[in-house]
Amino acid sequence: MNVIFENLYKDYEGKIVLSNLTGRINENDKIGLIGINGVGKTTLAKIIAKLESYEEGMLKYSPGNIKAIYLNQNSDNYKAMSVYDFLFEVLNDRKKDKIYQVKLKQAIVEAGLSEQIYSKQFGLLSGGEKTKLALCRVLIEDFDLLILDEPTNHLDLEGCKWLENFLNGLRKTVLIISHDRYFLDKTTNKTWELSAKFLKEYEGNYSDYKQQKEIETKNKIKEYDKQEKKIEHLKEVINDRKNWFDQAHMAAGQNDFARAKAKKHVSVMRAKEKELERVEKNKIDKPKGETAAYFDILNRSLINTKLPKYLVQIYDLSKRYENRNIFSKASFNIMRGEKIALLGENGAGKTTLLKIINGLDKKFEGKVTINPSVKTAYFAQELDSLDYDKSILENVLYYGINHAETRMLLACLLFKGDEVFKLVKNLSMGEKCRTAFAKIILSEANLLVLDELTNYMDIVSKEKIEEILSEFKETILFVSHDRYFVNRLATKIIEINNEKLISYPGTFDEYISRKQNSDSNNTDYNAIRDIISKLECELAFLSGRFNEKLSESEKEELDRKFIEISREINTYRLKL
Repeated sequence: MNVIFENLYKDYEGKIVLSNLTGRINENDKIGLIGINGVGKTTLAKIIAKLESYEEGMLKYSPGNIKAIYLNQNSDNYKAMSVYDFLFEVLNDRKKDKIYQVKLKQAIVEAGLSEQIYSKQFGLLSGGEKTKLALCRVLIEDFDLLILDEPTNHLDLEGCKWLENFLNGLRKTVLIISHDRYFLDKTTNKTWELSAKFLKEYEGNYSDYKQQKEIETKNKIKEYDKQEKKIEHLKEVINDRKNWFDQAHMAAGQNDFARAKAKKHVSVMRAKEKELERVEKNKIDKPKGETAAYFDILNRSLINTKLPKYLVQIYDLSKRYENRNIFSKASFNIMRGEKIALLGENGAGKTTLLKIINGLDKKFEGKVTINPSVKTAYFAQELDSLDYDKSILENVLYYGINHAETRMLLACLLFKGDEVFKLVKNLSMGEKCRTAFAKIILSEANLLVLDELTNYMDIVSKEKIEEILSEFKETILFVSHDRYFVNRLATKIIEINNEKLISYPGTFDEYISRKQNSDSNNTDYNAIRDIISKLECELAFLSGRFNEKLSESEKEELDRKFIEISREINTYRLKL
């Protein structure tokens, strides 16, 4: 099968949405469609699925009976249905066909759902449950092209992993709109980049696309620099010839030889002028180079700050909501310079833990010790740090960084020119998040606590945030469902699982690898890591006591315990 479109043009009430787009989908393509918010990705996908019209151009299915299914987050058409009716609606006369029923039930189990969900009303389900059910239903439909519009938006990490396996096992053609770069890396073999001016195809997944884009940008910068040097050289030659001609013409008088020589210089000058005209007519626009993040601002106040090894020590933390345990005797430390990703299923208690560390939730048991030298900045999903009646610039200048430096950092966060004077109340959610982040990053905090910072951001915005955070020299504790973001930033993973906090040193990829090894081995690695966390907390407590005034016998006992616990930790580490 093939889907071909040429010179597509679409507008809404005179506003151009898509212009002169050409592309092709081949059988078994797994395409990731990316681009900034509002560029027209969903519109293009709906045109390809024949759910939207277009004003100009051509769209051709080959063969003509290709069936395309478009799935997005909007399930309003089914909200009054029972789950059973939603699932089996597509079977029509095949409702009693046991093969289809078995296939559907198997998919539901693999998605982590149970048959008890059949009796529930579809509209009352969570976003993740709706997404999983819609994809399970796809398995029993006849189709050639599956188009998914932001399918991971309501899925947790396990749900995303399930969807990746689902798509990788699907022998069909798929077009995916997503801001989830890790998901695109796992599921696609082509990438379409949609901008206001073009649709361009790249071979490979998102990371392959990024490498190709970087090479393209470097080549464009070289071409631009070469062009600018040529323009400068031509202008110098033209100017020199013109000056020479003016002087020679005046000096030549009636001397025919001198006048002929002067005219010869004129002809050379005219040729150079025409060459300059050709170059400027085909002039390459200056590539949009990366705005250098003003990293001196971020780290200036932190360079000479004396901080302890352990910023936060949590020991035997327990937290309950009514009759439900969130944590039970959980322990871990936050060390200076760590970038820790806090992971866990929805409702596991990630935001609760962040609020406890920030002193916003004090109803817990156990010990939470934050060193007095720690200055914390908290990004909350509610964005309650913003003054909605003030501009972006006014919100950020509150911290007293000078005007020029603030404008430079805002430019790094894609607020350029007069955009900084927009009122916060008129911003999109993604813009509000970037503004709140700017406040935090300029606050001179040495511990950033970030709760779902990138939720409403497109890929370009996420990568700007990553760029800045990767240069931040101090400590970060963050919650995120964006696995690409986690993998790029985290030096340590803490997972909330079955009321325990389990530490995994390393990146997200390394965490996944360790988890898979644990699953294939009967050894309870999570229990071992939990023991190590507790012992490390004890060790940190003992380290602090060395600064106290102690008798010789107390020092000897402290040394003995310190060595004993250190050896015990090493013994457990050898088991991992």
